[in-house]
Amino acid sequence: MAIPVDSIKIPAALVKVCSGWYDGSGSMMYAVASTGGLTLGTAPPFGCDTPQEWYYRLWWGLSVELGQARRSIRLDDEAARADHDELERWEDWADSKVDQLAEAYSIID
Repeated sequence: MAIPVDSIKIPAALVKVCSGWYDGSGSMMYAVASTGGLTLGTAPPFGCDTPQEWYYRLWWGLSVELGQARRSIRLDDEAARADHDELERWEDWADSKVDQLAEAYSIID
């Protein structure tokens, strides 16, 4: 199944989560929080020979950052536990997008 580059829509609830958890302006979560999506920029990162590889890497980066944020939460903090569960749900969602992109673009990682 073909997945066009820059085509995956990010739900508003994930944008809100990213707004509360991004770690600097160079992060994928910041990109989501500030633009509402993940799209290719003007200069591809080293090692991305195609727009498809680049798009895959953006999504892979978002998934990694969601997991890092989730793991940074102390589970003995009752208030933070809800954030942990929300981040885990979105990490799983992003992981599924990474898997779909890898399959659609024939990327072996």
